Amino acid sequence: MTEDMLALMIPIIAVGMVPFIVWIKLHYNFKSKSLGQMSDDQMAELERMSRIADILDQRVNVLESILDDEVPNWRENNDKTI
Repeated sequence: MTEDMLALMIPIIAVGMVPFIVWIKLHYNFKSKSLGQMSDDQMAELERMSRIADILDQRVNVLESILDDEVPNWRENNDKTI
């Protein structure tokens, strides 16, 4: 009885291991992609957006310096961070 059961379990385990291994491999491939690996297109878009943000930051600094010269108390009068 034990030998018959063992003879039946070996093929079942062997056949069942193939889908399990494939599932594990696909699962971890998906996890590694979703945890921060960006495609080249995403990296290019991020770089482009970073350059735009730097340009906008420079523009805001220039505008604030102009306002500081023209209207010295503009920050106190327009502080809306309360």
